Amino acid sequence: MIFNQEEHLIIEEVCDSFVGPVDPIDADTEYWNSKVSDVDLKERIESSAGLLPPEDVKDLKRLIKILTKKELGLTWGGPLKVFSDLDQDQREKLFFKWSKSNVGDLRKAFNVFRKLSTFIYYSSTPEQIPFVHNKIGYSTDLNANCEEPTQIKTTVATGDINCDILIIGSGSGGGLAAGMLAKAGKDVVVVEKGGFYNEEQFNLLEGDMTAKLYDRGGALATKDASIGIFAGSCLGGGTTINWNASFKTPDYILNEWETEHGLKHVNEPSFKEGLADVFNTFGINAENSEHNLQNQKLWGGAEKRGLKPSVIERNVEGCAKNGFKNCGFCGLGCKSGCKQGTMRTTLRDAANLGARIYCNAEVKKLNTGIGKVSGAEVIQNSSGKTKKFKISANTVIVAGGAIHTPALLLRSGIKHNELGKNLFFHPTVAVAAEYKEEVKPWHGPMMTTLVSDSLRNDGNYGYWIETPPVHPGLMGMTLPWVSRAQHKEDFTMANNCGAFIVLTRDKHGGKVGIDKAGHASVQYKMHSYDLNHSLMGMAEAAEIHLAAGAKEVLFPHRTRKSVTQDMTEAQRAKFYKGMTSWRWRPNDYILYSAHQMSTCRMGNDSKKHPVNPDGTFRGYSNLIIADGSALPSCPGINPMVSIMALTHHTIKSFIHG
Repeated sequence: MIFNQEEHLIIEEVCDSFVGPVDPIDADTEYWNSKVSDVDLKERIESSAGLLPPEDVKDLKRLIKILTKKELGLTWGGPLKVFSDLDQDQREKLFFKWSKSNVGDLRKAFNVFRKLSTFIYYSSTPEQIPFVHNKIGYSTDLNANCEEPTQIKTTVATGDINCDILIIGSGSGGGLAAGMLAKAGKDVVVVEKGGFYNEEQFNLLEGDMTAKLYDRGGALATKDASIGIFAGSCLGGGTTINWNASFKTPDYILNEWETEHGLKHVNEPSFKEGLADVFNTFGINAENSEHNLQNQKLWGGAEKRGLKPSVIERNVEGCAKNGFKNCGFCGLGCKSGCKQGTMRTTLRDAANLGARIYCNAEVKKLNTGIGKVSGAEVIQNSSGKTKKFKISANTVIVAGGAIHTPALLLRSGIKHNELGKNLFFHPTVAVAAEYKEEVKPWHGPMMTTLVSDSLRNDGNYGYWIETPPVHPGLMGMTLPWVSRAQHKEDFTMANNCGAFIVLTRDKHGGKVGIDKAGHASVQYKMHSYDLNHSLMGMAEAAEIHLAAGAKEVLFPHRTRKSVTQDMTEAQRAKFYKGMTSWRWRPNDYILYSAHQMSTCRMGNDSKKHPVNPDGTFRGYSNLIIADGSALPSCPGINPMVSIMALTHHTIKSFIHG
């Protein structure tokens, strides 16, 4: 066990302080009396901790130890008692005080415990919390089936390996590269640190699928815990769990990449041809983008505001054929097989052409020489056994994503002054609203409407608005928490909830480094310039909600701020103007990123760009970077296709010499 019995008891008491019994306001007493410790908390905690770097576990243990000291009272102005000796009201008051503390570590602790408690509870199975699902009308019983589940032969290492090309990572970049190179007759090996799960194994259970398909089981975050990071860690990477939005890189961004980063090829015909090939390979279309009610609210409210919403094209096939009955769970793996991610397309093609694919295999370091890499050292976990082996390769393609690619290069001793810097996030906030009618925001195509009128609010910088899938765990984790009673009551609106997300094209980035053990460590603080755009986007999202008929709109701030339908325009204007005076420190508000980019950015300046325009890492002729880390800057729109288009050009140029 990672935690001892005493530590588990404290974790249980902490979690029950966030989701625990409250005075009922209706007859559903089982719901109001429920608590986190009613579910398989110990098992979930152990499983989740097993996916974290040891340093993160140590931090959590140190935090738990603080709760066992009488000096705990000094952190919140309460009695000098250990946490276990406090009554429930005192525990709740302690965490509320931490949430607004001037001590950043206390706000961090509050946020860690808040997300841990609410996600574990509300993402539990229907058997564990049936009264919760009944309360909000949530169901995973969709009878979703795939006629032809994806079949890919994966391999367990028995010794050292030789190959022509080693690809590390299998998402937007790595998965596409594998298919292109295998078709070109290359001897390809793909190493993926996550597991292989196909449509038959996508069980639609939020907690289980998040643990299996997401990096660190969905617990990946910045070092200060202020930003939750959603990234795929399974075969297919982000393309297996993303929300399908497929955008061409805007022309003004391509022009920026050419003029500011020296990438002339992004405006050449060959790049456009590659983009067309990407659209064809991944079946990108608008025919399967029917709006569910949540997207209808965004569309209709935007039009009433005088804005110009547009349809989001998606890389899916067959959603319309099945009447969209099984849609809404794509972030947990598409059980119907409609999503055309790399797993179901280029990786399957590569495997059929002889590519060897190793899952649950993490590359610990690259083996380097003068001006070249010779391969990698890998650890694979299979059937409870750990196997270390080496891969020798003529060419190494690193496609582990904008967080793990720089971390791998850094722990391999590869250096560049800008390596790991310029981490862009498209920082994202959710603005939720309660409507009179049922919305069921977890059902139907999850992201089909785009409101992009303010994408270029200041030059090429601004914000845009979309919709997310709202499953119970994600909703519980995202709703503001000021007390157990408030949070439980707000959660009951889930069936009537519409949520919009505001994404910002960030001008000022963060960085990725490594901890003492070589694990990725992420630092990012939202700059006031980017925060200003985010605040403008939140106000616009609220107005769209109200125009669409929402009763109350909740802002993602710890203080639970809201606007209502009965407020006058003048009152709302005053409210929005006052938003800048709220505290917007790390962990004062609920912030996420599903897009990580530019930590190994490509360009022609040897001092500013770790990666050459041809995709090779500077100083290493056979080391290619092919993922979101190579983007010169963030595209200001969902980046999957941008990553694929840049990768396509890099790999095509490599194949043809």
